[in-house]
Amino acid sequence: MKMLRKLSAVLLFAALTLAVLAAANFCWWTMCTPTPARCYRSCTPTRARSTRCFWGRPTVTAVSTPMPWTPRWGLTALTQDRPNSCPTAATTCCGEAAAQNQLKTVYLEMFYTGYNQSASKNVPLACYLLTDHMRWNSPNRYAYQAEMGGMAAFADLLLPARHGVAEPQEMPALWRAKLTDGYVLSNYSYLTYADEGESYRGRGFVYTSGAPENAFHTLLDVNPEAPLSDFGWEYLRKTAAFCQENGINLVLFTAPLPSAYLYNTADYQAYVDALQNFAAENNTVYWDFSLYKDVDTLNLLVGDFSDAHHLNGQGAEKFTAVLCDTIARENAGEDVSTLFYDTVEEKLELTPDQSIAMAHL
Repeated sequence: MKMLRKLSAVLLFAALTLAVLAAANFCWWTMCTPTPARCYRSCTPTRARSTRCFWGRPTVTAVSTPMPWTPRWGLTALTQDRPNSCPTAATTCCGEAAAQNQLKTVYLEMFYTGYNQSASKNVPLACYLLTDHMRWNSPNRYAYQAEMGGMAAFADLLLPARHGVAEPQEMPALWRAKLTDGYVLSNYSYLTYADEGESYRGRGFVYTSGAPENAFHTLLDVNPEAPLSDFGWEYLRKTAAFCQENGINLVLFTAPLPSAYLYNTADYQAYVDALQNFAAENNTVYWDFSLYKDVDTLNLLVGDFSDAHHLNGQGAEKFTAVLCDTIARENAGEDVSTLFYDTVEEKLELTPDQSIAMAHL
């Protein structure tokens, strides 16, 4: 009985705390940085007509910016950030977006390091930030927090920036932003790191400048016996199952990696094969634009990357045009699998990009 009273008191305190913060329109998690402001800005009732959603790095694709090639789609699209870093997030994000939009297709970026994590908490900041713009009463929000870190994850409700991103001298400005205009939908002043060459171009696309300063060394070699971790497989299957159950077409893709990076990543082919097999078994497709054949159409130069594996704004614009064209061609009934090589070996031998000259540096 004593334990029950204590538990009731804790629950009452938690409920009152949440009610007070909700009434104050408090911005619950972490801090005002570019990532959270990108994440769920589009998943609001005001954009409930969106039929397609792109989950990926906002510096990689400009798919829903007002570019010249988008009108031919005849659709409204959302661009969201970070599920490629954390497989758990992809499942949650699909659920949240589908709850507020009439989704027909989800395009999920599959950067291989994220799907080789062993737990969501391995990338805590990127993952916690995803909940910033979920509805305060969304079941997806709290289920995701629980999966992320159990009870410890809920400490973020009351301890923003506890992951040590904010320096002590930045805390006053951080709290001022969180309690005033930090997450006002029309305010983009917190959206980019201008001093690092970022600028916001609308609809979830962040334009970055810069070029690689070092060689194209790999972040992670692929284990040919386990090209995705058990954790990665689990949540990829959950995402695919959710889409199938809700009549949503799922398209898996990887944004182009420099040819030199492919050269330096052992057994990357095993990752490609694993996703191709998964796609065949789950009535979906996988496009790896690192293996795109037409080097004249997707003419990526060393100066189109900001580091060893990220496109900069210039490169993202080139890639976006090719991605949109691929989608349009598939919608017209073309077999777009012929646009890609089956193997890394073919790509590097026949049409590598300019970076291949730096593969041995």
